[in-house]
Amino acid sequence: MFFAFSPNRLNSCGRLHSLARCQVIVGLIVLILAALADFLSSNESAIRLVALVECCSVYFIVTGVIGILGAASHRQSLLIAFMVMSIHVIMIFVPAIVIVSSFDIHFHQAECFAQCDWHLLATSLPKDSKCQILCGANVTDNQRSQMSRLGTDFKLDAGIIAASILELIFALGSAILCGRKLGAVCRQTNKDEEVPIMNVSALCFVELVSD
Repeated sequence: MFFAFSPNRLNSCGRLHSLARCQVIVGLIVLILAALADFLSSNESAIRLVALVECCSVYFIVTGVIGILGAASHRQSLLIAFMVMSIHVIMIFVPAIVIVSSFDIHFHQAECFAQCDWHLLATSLPKDSKCQILCGANVTDNQRSQMSRLGTDFKLDAGIIAASILELIFALGSAILCGRKLGAVCRQTNKDEEVPIMNVSALCFVELVSD
């Protein structure tokens, strides 16, 4: 469904287009930082939730692309999709990244190491298994060589969190703008429907007076 805009609303479309582009850029930044963090953790035999941040960043990019298309084509369906996806970014994806990256920073700064009878990212636990996490001075040099490091470099995770907060701000602005635009369209549609009804009523009144 297409709809027309006044000059003021066209300006809001320009702002929406800019916000969507920012979401794409931030998504690319988060994707690069997350891929670099995964690469470094694999070289250091460290453990982190691989591909979680990457999936969230891809969602950021897709959200921005849909927003760009919606702002350019003025399609109501695309703007609704952009608003819903921006809400998903605010409520689900950004909090997930912040929580996971915060744990990575905490474990890395505390110099934590883990050793388990099963893989830490396994979906099910075997019976009679054990897992231990040691941090700081509790880890000997011999244990460090046998255990896996938890967390990744502080700078990378801090950059991911900062970029995610920017994404949260852009998504919030996008959702608000989309809500206002769609609300204005609904009000304009109701007004357009009321005009023919008023015209018909006036015509009937004129005919009655003439008779």
